[in-house]
Amino acid sequence: MRFFLDTSICIDILRTAGPDSSVELFKTFEEVNSGCISVITVAELFAGVYLSKQKDAGEKTEEILSFLEIIDLNARIAQKGGRIYAHLSGLGRKIEFNDCLIAATAIQAGFQSIVTRNGDHFTRVEGLSVIVPEDITNWRGSAGWE
Repeated sequence: MRFFLDTSICIDILRTAGPDSSVELFKTFEEVNSGCISVITVAELFAGVYLSKQKDAGEKTEEILSFLEIIDLNARIAQKGGRIYAHLSGLGRKIEFNDCLIAATAIQAGFQSIVTRNGDHFTRVEGLSVIVPEDITNWRGSAGWE
């Protein structure tokens, strides 16, 4: 299966004591599944690298990125992201513009769900559902899709 990941899941992987469910999901990208991210996530991760005091932060980030498909922005994604931002702002339910671009990337790439720890934001986006890693790893264990 292909999964679209939000930045929060990549951060889980980079943390020394990140949640086991995120790590377990990520391990499946070596064998069975694949993960995709927006290029916006790459920017957010590298902002963290440059703010980090850890000397190997860049290397760790590059390593996890090597397992993921990075989807670049284009005019259609940018337009969709702007539409999402304006729509949510009009409803008084605005989310960060980066999250609008990440959501637009997922939708334009054909995903109907996003794996995230930031469900409060992404559930506001019409046409996009939220999955947490625990749901996937629990389902994987019970259904055995290995």
